[in-house]
Amino acid sequence: MLLSIAVIVIGCLMGVIDLPKLWKNKEWKEVTVYSLLLLTGTFFGVVAVNLWEFPSPLYIIIWIYKPVNQLLAYITGS
Repeated sequence: MLLSIAVIVIGCLMGVIDLPKLWKNKEWKEVTVYSLLLLTGTFFGVVAVNLWEFPSPLYIIIWIYKPVNQLLAYITGS
Protein backbone atom coordinates (compact mmCIF):
# COMPACT_ATOMS: atom_id res chain seq x y z
CA MET A 1 0.00 0.00 0.00
CA LEU A 2 2.81 2.38 0.87
CA LEU A 3 4.57 1.70 -2.44
CA SER A 4 1.33 2.39 -4.34
CA ILE A 5 1.00 5.73 -2.59
CA ALA A 6 4.64 6.52 -3.37
CA VAL A 7 4.10 5.80 -7.08
CA ILE A 8 0.99 8.00 -7.15
CA VAL A 9 2.73 10.85 -5.29
CA ILE A 10 5.72 10.72 -7.66
CA GLY A 11 3.37 10.75 -10.66
CA CYS A 12 1.53 13.75 -9.24
CA LEU A 13 4.81 15.57 -8.59
CA MET A 14 5.91 14.97 -12.16
CA GLY A 15 2.63 16.40 -13.39
CA VAL A 16 2.84 19.41 -11.09
CA ILE A 17 6.36 20.17 -12.28
CA ASP A 18 5.83 19.77 -16.04
CA LEU A 19 2.19 20.55 -16.82
CA PRO A 20 2.05 24.24 -15.78
CA LYS A 21 4.75 25.13 -18.32
CA LEU A 22 2.87 23.39 -21.10
CA TRP A 23 -0.43 24.91 -19.97
CA LYS A 24 1.05 28.42 -19.85
CA ASN A 25 2.41 28.06 -23.39
CA LYS A 26 -1.02 26.77 -24.52
CA GLU A 27 0.41 23.56 -25.93
CA TRP A 28 -2.84 21.63 -25.68
CA LYS A 29 -1.82 18.59 -27.69
CA GLU A 30 1.30 18.16 -25.60
CA VAL A 31 -0.73 18.54 -22.39
CA THR A 32 -3.13 15.84 -23.57
CA VAL A 33 -0.44 13.38 -24.65
CA TYR A 34 1.70 14.02 -21.56
CA SER A 35 -1.27 13.55 -19.23
CA LEU A 36 -2.35 10.35 -20.96
CA LEU A 37 1.15 8.87 -20.84
CA LEU A 38 1.66 9.95 -17.23
CA LEU A 39 -1.63 8.38 -16.14
CA THR A 40 -0.84 5.19 -18.04
CA GLY A 41 2.63 4.99 -16.54
CA THR A 42 1.31 5.64 -13.05
CA PHE A 43 -1.36 2.95 -13.48
CA PHE A 44 1.17 0.37 -14.64
CA GLY A 45 3.53 1.45 -11.85
CA VAL A 46 0.84 0.72 -9.27
CA VAL A 47 0.14 -2.64 -10.93
CA ALA A 48 3.86 -3.47 -10.88
CA VAL A 49 4.53 -2.57 -7.24
CA ASN A 50 1.51 -4.59 -6.09
CA LEU A 51 2.51 -7.59 -8.23
CA TRP A 52 -1.02 -7.90 -9.58
CA GLU A 53 -1.69 -10.32 -12.41
CA PHE A 54 -2.18 -8.34 -15.59
CA PRO A 55 -2.70 -9.87 -19.04
CA SER A 56 0.12 -9.49 -21.50
CA PRO A 57 -0.34 -6.88 -24.23
CA LEU A 58 0.74 -9.58 -26.64
CA TYR A 59 -2.75 -11.09 -26.37
CA ILE A 60 -4.25 -7.86 -27.74
CA ILE A 61 -1.84 -7.92 -30.68
CA ILE A 62 -2.73 -11.57 -31.37
CA TRP A 63 -6.44 -10.73 -31.18
CA ILE A 64 -5.99 -7.95 -33.74
CA TYR A 65 -3.76 -9.80 -36.20
CA LYS A 66 -5.30 -13.28 -36.11
CA PRO A 67 -8.19 -12.39 -38.49
CA VAL A 68 -5.76 -10.59 -40.80
CA ASN A 69 -3.50 -13.63 -40.84
CA GLN A 70 -6.45 -15.92 -41.58
CA LEU A 71 -7.61 -13.67 -44.41
CA LEU A 72 -4.15 -13.59 -45.97
CA ALA A 73 -3.86 -17.39 -45.61
CA TYR A 74 -7.25 -17.76 -47.34
CA ILE A 75 -6.24 -15.40 -50.17
CA THR A 76 -2.89 -17.04 -50.79
CA GLY A 77 -4.25 -20.57 -50.35
CA SER A 78 -1.81 -21.65 -47.68
